[in-house]
Amino acid sequence: MMELPYTGRTIVEENFDSVTFSIPVKRNYFLTIFLCFWLCGWVAGEFFALSSLLGLGDSTPQLFLLVWVAGWTVGGAFVIKTLLWQITGKEIIEVGKGVLVINRQGEWFKKAKTYDLNECRAFRVKEDALFNNFGTIGGRSPFRGNATSGTINFDYGMKTIKFGEAIDEAEAKHLLNILRDKKLLSDNNFN
Repeated sequence: MMELPYTGRTIVEENFDSVTFSIPVKRNYFLTIFLCFWLCGWVAGEFFALSSLLGLGDSTPQLFLLVWVAGWTVGGAFVIKTLLWQITGKEIIEVGKGVLVINRQGEWFKKAKTYDLNECRAFRVKEDALFNNFGTIGGRSPFRGNATSGTINFDYGMKTIKFGEAIDEAEAKHLLNILRDKKLLSDNNFN
């Protein structure tokens, strides 16, 4: 049986003077199920620690318990954020009217970033080594924090901007070709 060609994850919406790419997160179902079970234990731990802290349980040393609850709560918030990104996350990239807008829907505390296309240089495709499915949580490394990652890179001033998280090189090249064919990116953007 012959293998069918991969059509990619990106949903492309072309308008008269703009293009919108919607890239759903690369889901890790094992991680999602594991985090759901982990959160059940987390809720129980949070409940018992808070009830003890409020004097409803035994007399565990209060300062230690307060520090433990703070760390436990931060850890739980990180897991909830990762779980929500796994379930609802997607990158929305809009290119048109002289700007490129990158929006990460489903990620807490992230607002859309807008870039002037006249200042965007050296568009290129570079597969992110992070996405070899080793040491990643929810499509991102837990050690990189909220560092932006992606297969499509460009220079904006003295900074490299990345988007197209965990898409293949061939798909990234196809998306850049769409922008070039639509004349939203010129040769100046690739130099």
